[in-house]
Amino acid sequence: MSWLTRSEATDSLATPAPLVAVWLSGQVVHSHSHLSASQTRLLAQVASAGWAVVPGGLPYDAAGPCPTADGTGTCAEATLPVASARSLAQYLTAPYGFGTQVARFLRPVVDATGERLLVVVGSAGAQMLTAACERLAWPERLGLDVVALGPVGRLPSRARTFVVQARRDRISRLGYRGTVDVVVPGAHMGYPDRPEVRRVVSEVAARWAADARVRP
Repeated sequence: MSWLTRSEATDSLATPAPLVAVWLSGQVVHSHSHLSASQTRLLAQVASAGWAVVPGGLPYDAAGPCPTADGTGTCAEATLPVASARSLAQYLTAPYGFGTQVARFLRPVVDATGERLLVVVGSAGAQMLTAACERLAWPERLGLDVVALGPVGRLPSRARTFVVQARRDRISRLGYRGTVDVVVPGAHMGYPDRPEVRRVVSEVAARWAADARVRP
C-alpha cells in the first residue's frame, strides 16, 4: 500500500503528554491521513476531558494539506464501496503483515504517552489495534484504554474497554462477540456523527482521565 511507504520520512503527529488519545479505524483514503469533520469533533470532546489528542489518523504522520476534489478545502473522501473494500482488506490482513505496519506507526504514539493511551477505535480498528498490540513492546508503566464504536474483531486483552454498538449495526454484531456497554440508535456507519455517541465518549474519557489523576 503506497500510503504506508509515503509517510516513512515524515514526522509523527504525537506530542509527549501523560494522557494521549488517538483515533484508529480503517485507512480508506490513501492520499491523506486527515480525520473527517465528525471524527475531529468527537476527539475535540476527548481533548476537553484532559487528553492530548493526536490530530490525524493512521499513519499519524505530519502530512501536508489534504488534496481536494472540488477546491473547497474539504478533504477528499472515498466512496462507500471503495471504503468498505479497503476496510475489509485491512481487517483480513491485520493478523498478518498489515498488523506489523499498524504497530510501526503506533510506536511513536506509544513512546509519546507518559501514563495512559486512549484509543478510540471504529469498526475494523478493533482488529487492527489488537494485532498491533501483539507486535508492540508495551512499556510496563503504560496503561491502555479503548473506546470501541461498532467494533469488528477482537479488542486487546490488556486494555480497559468501553464498547458502543448501534442497535441496527449488523456488521459489528456479527464481527464482535464481547461485552457491549451502551446501545445507541443507528447502523454501522456514522458513529461519530451521533450526539449521543459523542456524549458517551466524552463522559468515559473524562472519567478515565480523572481516574488517572488520582492514582499515586
